[in-house]
Amino acid sequence: MLCNCNYDKTKLLYKIMKIAAFIEKHAIKDAERDSHPLCAEEYKELKQDLERHIEKLRMAVEGLSREGKFG
Repeated sequence: MLCNCNYDKTKLLYKIMKIAAFIEKHAIKDAERDSHPLCAEEYKELKQDLERHIEKLRMAVEGLSREGKFG
């Protein structure tokens, strides 16, 4: 059974990945199609920030897992 902190890391990783995918698949394209360049730039910046956090969470989960501490 996962401890609360590791559960939270996993859940946040999943949800943040879904948001980043939504931004890539819909938000950026919609902003560009509707001629909102500032919104498109904001979405791109937000996606980059989320990807940085995704990587940090992924590394934390992988590290704990390798050490046998992900429980």
